[in-house]
Amino acid sequence: MKRRTVVLLGLGLIPVAATWRFATAKDEEIIEMVVRRKLDYLRLEPEGVRQFAREFAARHVITKRKLRLLAEISPIYRRWPLSLGGNAIASALRHGEDRITGNYLMGSDFFINGADESREVKFLGLLDFRRACANPFARPPV
Repeated sequence: MKRRTVVLLGLGLIPVAATWRFATAKDEEIIEMVVRRKLDYLRLEPEGVRQFAREFAARHVITKRKLRLLAEISPIYRRWPLSLGGNAIASALRHGEDRITGNYLMGSDFFINGADESREVKFLGLLDFRRACANPFARPPV
């Protein structure tokens, strides 16, 4: 087998691998990856992150296509800060990351405990603004 044939076969497998990754990616895994990457300075309860990812994916707040595209670039996304910069792609990625992590933090006990970064963050449930007293910033009167 010639070297050129091996290189061409290798290059031909790249689109196949990308298509397979796009088709088999799970929304929950991608959401988990974003939460763990963006909130790496916090101690997150592992089961709470998984529960949040399942509930958030079930609500379809972010389209499957966008999540699958993030799965495509996940090897690069995990290593380098792609959301830095002023281009449209970085801005869109930053917006999606902020939506996911904001929903996670609002549904957790992070703000209830005074935004204490030393405590483990536990997920309580997705924030539902229709519930009474759902404001995590509310403090009881003293």
